[in-house]
Amino acid sequence: TASSKTTKHHTKAKTKDPKEIPSTSLKHPTRIGQWKNSPVIGTATLIGLGTKPNATIQDGPLTVKFKHAEIDKIHANTQDQLDQALDSYNKNSMSKDYTRMKIEYTVKNTSSNAINFGGIKQIIYSNGYQTNFADDSLSDTGSEDEIAAHAKRVEFALVLLGKSTSGLKPASIKILTDESEDATTYDTVTDGSSFFENISYQA
Repeated sequence: TASSKTTKHHTKAKTKDPKEIPSTSLKHPTRIGQWKNSPVIGTATLIGLGTKPNATIQDGPLTVKFKHAEIDKIHANTQDQLDQALDSYNKNSMSKDYTRMKIEYTVKNTSSNAINFGGIKQIIYSNGYQTNFADDSLSDTGSEDEIAAHAKRVEFALVLLGKSTSGLKPASIKILTDESEDATTYDTVTDGSSFFENISYQA
């Protein structure tokens, strides 16, 4: 009897990018080169990271802890994701590919009175360009946010970076916070503070 040979076809498994963080994961990129496909903003790749994480600054009755500054390259995969960016930066139009800086910080009120926190007043880049709180390119959740007595809040600022303005890879930033006031009397309780951080783009 004749024997027959069965040819087996092996399907090569798709190689997973070790720098990819699954979109279903709660983790966010923390190392240069890591990326994540976010359903909200699109594909975000971490390209720069501040060198002084968790720096704490005492400003009167407020303690402000800056987690870090991070620079992300974003690609909006859908129109909804681009619309999200347009809303964040109050723009009528922008490219689906853009670079942003994210600054996460925590404000703690050590006093017995509620305080209206002033938020980020200004960001100065290594090339001398500055972004002010009223600029469309800056969106800060901490601006004029009320911090209850003996409470703390996590805030974040999103800054749209420009090639001809801030530069897409600023070597350093200086953050100035605005003055804060008592939520009842409106008396000034802090004059604001400043924080300087270099940014590294090395993996």
